[in-house]
Amino acid sequence: MLPVIFWPKTRAYLQAMAILDQLNGKPVPHLLQPIAAMPVSTTTLTLPSSAGVVQARLYTPTPAPNAPGLVLIPGIHYLGMDEPRLVAFARTMSACGLRVLTPELPNSRDYRIQPSDVQAIGDSVQWLQNATGRSVGLMGLSFSGGLALEAAAKPPFSNEVSFVFSVGAHDDLLRVATFYATEADPLPNGDLERATPNNYGPLVLEYEHLEDFVEEADVAAIRPVLRARLYENWPLEKQLLANLTAAQKAEYEKLLDPKQEDAALFASNKKHAPEMAAVSPDGHLAGLHVPVYLLHGRGDTLIPFAEADWLAEALPRGTLKEMLISPLIAHVSTNTSKPNVWDEWRLLHLLAQVMERVEHP
Repeated sequence: MLPVIFWPKTRAYLQAMAILDQLNGKPVPHLLQPIAAMPVSTTTLTLPSSAGVVQARLYTPTPAPNAPGLVLIPGIHYLGMDEPRLVAFARTMSACGLRVLTPELPNSRDYRIQPSDVQAIGDSVQWLQNATGRSVGLMGLSFSGGLALEAAAKPPFSNEVSFVFSVGAHDDLLRVATFYATEADPLPNGDLERATPNNYGPLVLEYEHLEDFVEEADVAAIRPVLRARLYENWPLEKQLLANLTAAQKAEYEKLLDPKQEDAALFASNKKHAPEMAAVSPDGHLAGLHVPVYLLHGRGDTLIPFAEADWLAEALPRGTLKEMLISPLIAHVSTNTSKPNVWDEWRLLHLLAQVMERVEHP
């Protein structure tokens, strides 16, 4: 009788172990393959949403077509739901017996975060909830982690989500944007951490509000060059850069050195503060009533780890089930430092709780 009682928890830990091994490039041990390496089929579809066209991919374990559901929201990236690490992670989760839906936020490939993205997430939750006939888990990566929390706090979606797992999320977008200019990472207790920001963050802000950083007449010429860099299309960037005037090239080179743009970043952040507030969990979580799991990398220089502490403060009482700030995570990827047994155990324990929750909401 005891093995039957403890099997769900044991299964969750074994699955979590297999998931972490695969994220680090290791194969699933033969003994775990029946519970962590199921064959998976994929379907690409378009979801109905008042927020615009939502492309999505559904991963289904073929031996368990009625498996419980998890909505996995990609981060803001030009590859969207096709980003290789996301595809691998979604397939890995599905191979553990979950139906995993990866909806692509309408503005994500163009590096824009909009209030309508919260609606798109909620509509995706609603679609999978209708397909499974039960509430579903919701997992958001990077800036989408904060948007996922907002969606889970918004009726009617708040009644269709069973839990939220937020990885590397923001609480206040303006505070994150200020970090890019100041290199200061404030904590709720008043302490101040300092770190050198990843240049990717300032580039995204410059791209979204390019008119705040270059001459208005030069925006149309410079935007495609900056887009090519964000899309990691180096040959196209070089080709487009050759077409710029000398003055435009100087403007572009300045964009690539965020320290030269501190004053412009401050001014742009102040100008767009209300827009940033609309896509920040801070002040928008009162309707949240499901369990929340927070994971953040201690070495994250895109969204500082202090944001996890701020989120913990902002969550309604009793909803935070586990928070881990791990040295094994950079932004949303693993294996960034030499692990020790305690750090590995804490990460395994958190993921096992999530796996058990999605199976038994």
